[in-house]
Amino acid sequence: MSELNIEKRVISVFEDILELEPGTVKMEQTFEEREVDSILFIRLVVQCETEFNIQFEDEMLLITKFPDVGTFVEYVQLRYNVKDMVN
Repeated sequence: MSELNIEKRVISVFEDILELEPGTVKMEQTFEEREVDSILFIRLVVQCETEFNIQFEDEMLLITKFPDVGTFVEYVQLRYNVKDMVN
């Protein structure tokens, strides 16, 4: 799967969980700007783990590890690529 496809799917997960219109979540937005609290963050993590068949490392289960949506997307891409390299 291409990085662009992963980005679109992760953004779609954000929009679904946050109940937002398509196209409203931007890579440069912070979790605070999107009003994502720790509960919503964990829902995002779980949904991405399920959707991409990946697992977040324990130390990355903190919202503070991701300054913006873009870094979250990059991490999902990294975990997806690592999974592909192992298989």
